[in-house]
Amino acid sequence: MKFGNHEISGTEARSIFGLKSTNFEIIKEEGKIKFKVIGFGHGVGMSQTGADSMAKQGANYEDIIKHFYVGVEIKEINSI
Repeated sequence: MKFGNHEISGTEARSIFGLKSTNFEIIKEEGKIKFKVIGFGHGVGMSQTGADSMAKQGANYEDIIKHFYVGVEIKEINSI
């Protein structure tokens, strides 16, 4: 993003504006600036810092996956 002659990264913009993701669109509507934000991170669905924090607090991989991907079921797949 550019503000005059100053350029900032998507990560910096996310931090400055308190956005949940760097995957955002800026929309000017009725004299106002709006941010349309998609996701909670880099667009993949899992926050690396959030997952790391959960792991440091004792969460296992299954807890972490189910936290970020609600409704998933983890199953063992046997090879044929």
